[in-house]
Amino acid sequence: MARKLLALMALAYLAGVAVGLQAPRQVAEIVIEQARELVRRVFTTDPLELALRIFLNNARVALITALLSPLVVAPGLLVFINGVVLGIALTYAASKLGWAVAMASVLPHGVLEIPALLLAASASTSLGLAIWRAARGRKREPWKKALWGFAKTFAASLALFAVAALIEAIVTPLLASLARHLFAHPM
Repeated sequence: MARKLLALMALAYLAGVAVGLQAPRQVAEIVIEQARELVRRVFTTDPLELALRIFLNNARVALITALLSPLVVAPGLLVFINGVVLGIALTYAASKLGWAVAMASVLPHGVLEIPALLLAASASTSLGLAIWRAARGRKREPWKKALWGFAKTFAASLALFAVAALIEAIVTPLLASLARHLFAHPM
């Protein structure tokens, strides 16, 4: 079941990215402005403090996903929305800086951050299903197993978020800057 949920979350994320890549300009502008506001709140010139702030923001999203687990579809919806935001951000960045720079701005940390989100969401959905089964009087004993599985997967997700935050604060800016120099995009 865990692998199926993880695959379902990956599909939801990819569907979100596809929608985001095709988003109307007006929607994209609203999302980009919201993203700018988040960056303003989180940004600091100290890379370690920035990594901590990024981690805390991602952990907050994961916690919201977990708290919404009884709604079962909510974690998948949050994953889809995150995919939409990434699709919009990639399209926007590519239009200003080119696709090489856009990808260099996401891939270094995204290879860990995206799986961390998918793990948190699939674990939350699994927990939500266990809650509903227990509430309906079915499969009460696996409740402890489901809670333990959730805790382990959620902890792994947080560990991935921590490493991704360090990469996003330290490595990604360097690689994005290098890509800007190597693949100058005429404006």
